[in-house]
Amino acid sequence: MYVNEYDILDGLVHVSIVVNRYGQYVYWVEEPKLSKEEEDLLMKVRGDLGRLMSVRNTPSIYDYGSIKEYVKNTTESLIKRYAPDISPEGARRIMYYTLKNTVGFGPIEPLVNDPKVEDVHINGSGRSVYVWHNKYGHIKTNISVSDDELSRLVTLLSQRIRKNPSSASPILEGLLMPENFRVEILLRDIASTGPVVTIRKFREVPLTVVEMIKLGTLSSRLAAYLWFMLDHGVSILIIGPTGAGKTTLLNALLFLVKNGFRIITIEDARELYLLHDHWVPLVARTSEMPGVANVDLYELVKVSMRLRPDYIVVGELRGEESYVFFQALASGHTGLSTLHAYSAEMAIRRLLSKPMEIPTTLLTSLGIIVQIGIVAKGDEIARRVTRVEEVIDVQEDRPILNRVFEWRRSDDSIVNVNDSVLVNRIIENHALQPDEVKAELNRRERLIELMVKNNISSPSSVFEVINKYYVNPDEVFHELSEGKAGEG
Repeated sequence: MYVNEYDILDGLVHVSIVVNRYGQYVYWVEEPKLSKEEEDLLMKVRGDLGRLMSVRNTPSIYDYGSIKEYVKNTTESLIKRYAPDISPEGARRIMYYTLKNTVGFGPIEPLVNDPKVEDVHINGSGRSVYVWHNKYGHIKTNISVSDDELSRLVTLLSQRIRKNPSSASPILEGLLMPENFRVEILLRDIASTGPVVTIRKFREVPLTVVEMIKLGTLSSRLAAYLWFMLDHGVSILIIGPTGAGKTTLLNALLFLVKNGFRIITIEDARELYLLHDHWVPLVARTSEMPGVANVDLYELVKVSMRLRPDYIVVGELRGEESYVFFQALASGHTGLSTLHAYSAEMAIRRLLSKPMEIPTTLLTSLGIIVQIGIVAKGDEIARRVTRVEEVIDVQEDRPILNRVFEWRRSDDSIVNVNDSVLVNRIIENHALQPDEVKAELNRRERLIELMVKNNISSPSSVFEVINKYYVNPDEVFHELSEGKAGEG
């Protein structure tokens, strides 16, 4: 039974989501068929291309953009030489298979190029490849990888991430550029069915709060509340399971920060993308070479405090860098980060335990815990902010939480369930008028709703509107009402 179907790679490849006889989803790939003449032409082109690449000074695989362009241009020349009268569709099919099997991902090329696929999992040769689909979660594909194909893929990926596969280093991880894919390779030394390959894809263009509201992940009211909190120096921790969208939400919230503030982001691998003029992205560097320093997250968080940041952003808290991060919060810096945890209570237990060991007294420097999760919507999955808790106090070494928002399954809505204690504290600490703060929250909510209505959703357009709002909010409202603000 067909559940969904669509085309990828400019219509060359057809994808169907089907249900097999066991009631399981299967991701079914149909690649373009070649005629006998096209098969013969493909063999000629690949043969000549291989010879040319072996004798000419071709670009290095490390310069992936250049080597891919070289293969593409050379293939076009060879096609014109051997088949000047070939149809455009035939030429596209030849190009697809040539790129796929020379500088591409081989049998998993369609999976890597499907924008709906977030992760690709190869669990060894001869076994079905799995994907994480943004609507159906983990599903089996009709693709498997042979020994030779898997060996070629491991070689290609290890070269591109500049790692040498060996028994001495059976775990390889790195980032593929320019695709911005994270790669994990486990060799047979530690994976008996291996090699095991996981490719995690990151969006080239990050989602914004407007897009997340359209998807139902956030509500306009919640987005306005978090925006107001960021403006007033309240630190935020985003929690949830793997693949819930923690980093996506973190990136979306950062687009609400006014341009001009100094934002330091600290990550193991670059996932965050900002447009701020005063943004400094720091990335950890692992090194096994003698004389080359290993720069981990702990060192980067320490050095970030000396850079006079307005916002310190750590991609994910996992180890001893957490203690330095909380020291930064306690000293007055505003911080944002993510943590793997299924509830605020579990997150706090993780923070108090090894290897983080955050002193209980520092927990109140964290203002808000935002919980995001994957929920079922009929036969599909969706991401939702399920709870938002404020860290109010610590009594007898236990934090006191105030739940402000929660997701209701009955009508798939995110509702405001309690008054915000932190908003009242901001009113007191900054000597603000309660009515003015309430009006400001309502105004920001209306602004976001207008952005949703007018489809102002790209990072650049959201960033533009947010920063115009700080200069002249009335003018922005007028432009949105006239449909003139942003890029649309």
